[in-house]
Amino acid sequence: MRVTERLLLLCLALSVSWGAMADPIEAPTGLMTNLLSAPEKSVITTLEPRFTWVVPAQENGDYQTAYQVLVASAPALLEAGTPDLWDSGQVEDSNALYIAYAGDPLKPNTAYYWRVRVWNRSGQASSYSGIQRFNTGDTGRSKAWPGESRWVRLDTARESGMWTFEDRPPIQYHSAYPIGLKRKANGTWFVAYDRAGFANVALTLDWKARPGERKDTTLLVRVGEKSAGDSIDAKPGGGVIFQEYPLTIRAGTHTYQLDIPRFEARYPHSQVMPGHMMEVIPFRFLEVVGGGLDLSVVSAEQLKLHVPFDAYASYFVSSDTLLNKVYDLCRYSIIANTFNGDYAASQRERMMYEADAYIHQLGHYAVDREFATARYSLQNMIYHATWPTEWISHSIMMVWMDYLHTGDSSVILENYEDIRPKLMTALTMSNGLISTTTGLVTEEFRKSIFFNGEALRDIVDWPQRSPAIPEGGETDGYVFKDYNTVVNAFHYHTLKLMETMARVAGRHSDATAFRKRHTRLFKHFQRHFFDEKRGIYTDGVGTDHASLHANLYPLVFGLVPEKEKQRVLDYIKSKGMACGVYSANYLLEGLFDSGEGEYAMSLLTSTSDRSWYNMLRVGATMTTEAWDNKYKGNNGWSHAWSASPAHILPRKVIGITPSAPGFKRVAIKPQPSGLKWAKAKLPTIRGPIEAVFDVQQRAFSLTVSLPANVIADVYLPVPEGMDDYHVSRNGVVVEKTTKSGSYVLLKDVGAGRHEFMLSAE
Repeated sequence: MRVTERLLLLCLALSVSWGAMADPIEAPTGLMTNLLSAPEKSVITTLEPRFTWVVPAQENGDYQTAYQVLVASAPALLEAGTPDLWDSGQVEDSNALYIAYAGDPLKPNTAYYWRVRVWNRSGQASSYSGIQRFNTGDTGRSKAWPGESRWVRLDTARESGMWTFEDRPPIQYHSAYPIGLKRKANGTWFVAYDRAGFANVALTLDWKARPGERKDTTLLVRVGEKSAGDSIDAKPGGGVIFQEYPLTIRAGTHTYQLDIPRFEARYPHSQVMPGHMMEVIPFRFLEVVGGGLDLSVVSAEQLKLHVPFDAYASYFVSSDTLLNKVYDLCRYSIIANTFNGDYAASQRERMMYEADAYIHQLGHYAVDREFATARYSLQNMIYHATWPTEWISHSIMMVWMDYLHTGDSSVILENYEDIRPKLMTALTMSNGLISTTTGLVTEEFRKSIFFNGEALRDIVDWPQRSPAIPEGGETDGYVFKDYNTVVNAFHYHTLKLMETMARVAGRHSDATAFRKRHTRLFKHFQRHFFDEKRGIYTDGVGTDHASLHANLYPLVFGLVPEKEKQRVLDYIKSKGMACGVYSANYLLEGLFDSGEGEYAMSLLTSTSDRSWYNMLRVGATMTTEAWDNKYKGNNGWSHAWSASPAHILPRKVIGITPSAPGFKRVAIKPQPSGLKWAKAKLPTIRGPIEAVFDVQQRAFSLTVSLPANVIADVYLPVPEGMDDYHVSRNGVVVEKTTKSGSYVLLKDVGAGRHEFMLSAE
């Protein structure tokens, strides 16, 4: 062997040796057990847990090439590197999601511990992650319905008798403190908090009883969502909260909670607070009526009940200050309305509806890296169907969105047979359309979709009547017929989703059948609902009325042929926000998806009484059930179904959307929509994605930060009229680019931070 060859081999051996001895790279973070980011606070009902982590990115384009998982019965064993239950060894695999436990058998009602390390694209090993505890519960019990989650007591060496949920995060009280505290001339103390929440209060009072005065007395405490100067508005109107509670106090300094009467279930699936927890009610303001007492409010700690929340997991901020306020309102509303541990918002009902839960689900994914609350909510909804026809479709949509955001196919495999009937193909008539009024809603059908209500009927939007619009309400005067446009648009959309999910489940014959059905339905839909002369869709068969809804739903679900899209868009834009807060979610999505970002932005930042600004203007700090009290007589100020901008802004304006399940691949396609700049952080199962764009006179810049194991397709908008331009990436000119519509596309961008610039030549 020649000397040069020997030297080369020696150098290669030294480089390999040095790589093995080099300092370990950053450790994995974001550990999850069965989708739980804090499994030590819950219990799981399986002895076969699955582990997930966020892979560190040591360099641009980094990804995992191998992992090693350790599981033990005590943390000391992991720290010593001697796990007694499972050592996976070095497994050559890029996957970091849902790694199945494959060690010695686990036991019910026991605490276990795990950690992980990974190897990156260069073969470097990371440090071991922190240690995460998970608790197994009663794994052998039968459940009333798949996914049922009970309250249980968690007894461990660290927590004794802590109440928690099975398989989902517990709800906990979170402290908030007054931003205003004032004693008025009449002796009443007025307390103001930054935001309302479903809450109780830890109220510390100092009563200096006079000689000869009783040492205990009962006074009045008031809570409410709306203020009137330095008092609570006692007649706020609609369903806005104002309540009074007696409070017995003692002389001296003591802390009290309010004895709020227990919520009574008045709806089919309303939920009540468990006996071991204080009752809550939404309020932002509090008054202590002290009368002639020498009474001081020492502290008034608002105890807001909701699931745990990482305040740093997400953000959106832009050059438009009103838009920023709308986002903050909606982001907070998503979390504040998890006070039941699921998506049962609203003080009046405290029950879940599929459409409400779907919008809440999308918002939750956009503001926190949490998935177990959504998983429980969708499973609950599958087996507790509500009365609107379109709501039934949303159960299928919730399963799809779970899969798209988590990448976990088990949500499809385990629920496939029970969501399939929710396609409602059993309601198909000879004209190819579905209907709930033609005698096909049999008892057998009702059972197949898990519906136990009195009647299934189309809803379109809600309310269907209002004080301001007695006829038509928020449906834009929709004329209901036997065959309605909106419900058939949902039918088309869910057939397409089920085709994809059937392929994931290995049901290829089903997928073929679903494809044939939605292909036929597309043709029937145009034949029966499209008015070629006017270029718009009518509400149903047998009416010439064309509501906003009859056009926005075909648009968002891909039913409008390309050649007719502009006429349909023009009609939609002529209508303004002629819909309720629920349909606004789909209206905005359809507009952004059709390139009508500037018009969509005008709706998002509108200052009319049909806007998110109006919610802020009237004093709400959570999104409201309707645009205003005049549009719904019992309008409440705590409802997450109107919080759609929480997900619309990062997904459609910044343009961060998954293009493969679990964000393995992502598209980043900004729509500036008149903004000068904007930036956002979107949490994903693989780690946070951040993006910021800046619109200049003759240039557009975009900076993107991606976690490891993620590949992005990045789109740079080309300003109208700019024919000659160049594109740079991290300061280097990109010689070859691909044009995609009005965008330049840069494919296969890997992990790390990347700066893109499109500018005129």
